[in-house]
Amino acid sequence: MKPIIFNPSLHQQRHQFVISLVDTYQPKKVADLGCNRCSLLQRLRFNECIEELVGLDINENLLACKKNRLQPLIIHYIEPIKNPLTVSLYHGSVTEKDPALLGFDLISCIELIEHLEKDDLEKFKDTLFGYMAPLRVVISTPNSEFNFLFPNLVGFRHADHKFEWTREEFQNWATDVSSCYNYSVEFSGVGEPPAYAGDVGFCSQIGLFTRNYVESDEELMKKREYKSVYKTVFRVDYPSLKDEKYLRNEVLKKALSEANRLKRQLLQRLFPKDEEEEEEEAAKLTENEQTSQRLSDTFSYLEPESQIEEDKDLEPFLEGNTIHVPIERLIRVPKVKELCGSLDVLKTMISEDNSVGCDGISVLYDVDLENDYDIIGTPYHLSL
Repeated sequence: MKPIIFNPSLHQQRHQFVISLVDTYQPKKVADLGCNRCSLLQRLRFNECIEELVGLDINENLLACKKNRLQPLIIHYIEPIKNPLTVSLYHGSVTEKDPALLGFDLISCIELIEHLEKDDLEKFKDTLFGYMAPLRVVISTPNSEFNFLFPNLVGFRHADHKFEWTREEFQNWATDVSSCYNYSVEFSGVGEPPAYAGDVGFCSQIGLFTRNYVESDEELMKKREYKSVYKTVFRVDYPSLKDEKYLRNEVLKKALSEANRLKRQLLQRLFPKDEEEEEEEAAKLTENEQTSQRLSDTFSYLEPESQIEEDKDLEPFLEGNTIHVPIERLIRVPKVKELCGSLDVLKTMISEDNSVGCDGISVLYDVDLENDYDIIGTPYHLSL
């Protein structure tokens, strides 16, 4: 037999199965038990619905080694996410009961149960389904009926596996668990067998468990009285627009980007440059500066101007050596209005920002008309 090659790889297919569940059910709190190298958590952190993401594993050294995979990226600070997100890693056993994993919408256990001794498997199902009692649980485990398709396999697929079940054995276990803890279960899997293999099922069999009852507040309060036993290895809060600091930065970035664009347009209308001047100015710019200029003229962090309601009374104007860009014009940018909500809030944010000139009504830019003008412009207060 030819070696079985999965494309995408089997572990990627298992992870994608969980991600698809997240996309379907939009859980806010998700945990991965036996998170190992944190690769599933690394992918799940980009799903906007998740506000709390937790990994639990018995190998503390591995968690400490892989935790940096879950640090926010530069893009998370440049473009903060809409909802808050906290990512945590805990060192502990899946057989232990800890309040840190109460109230979750989805808990995944990917290729985990086959690593548990018989006694620990009994404790695990009571901890997971009886104590943690998440709204949904997804469990994957090897399908031993598939094993003969691995020509060089002797024994189990991994040296640490304590068992590998047939489809019937897994489904009997899962059905008993569902009946005992008032869940329902559906069966699926990933890793299609080749056509010649017949009915051997998926390489990894999967059970999706759904809780059939609503847990009472009183029951949750009793569970929260349990002593914490997990050790926190890692915890980070991602930049979010729910945080006033990041919200303010995002509003100012978008509003002032539009103000600067309007200011440049006004200067170009009032003092159009002839072709020779434009060529001389372009020659002075480096390649990077020319690229930046083109991008600045073509794009904005904001919505296109065509989406902004026109109002002649709100056009920028030149008074003396100062350009005034009305703040009321900036609130008409849809994204600015969405983020800050009202004109008064925007005025306050701009007035309190030390990086820009403002008279409470307009953003102010100083222009040196006697010695030509800088098309980029300078915030008013920097010339005082």
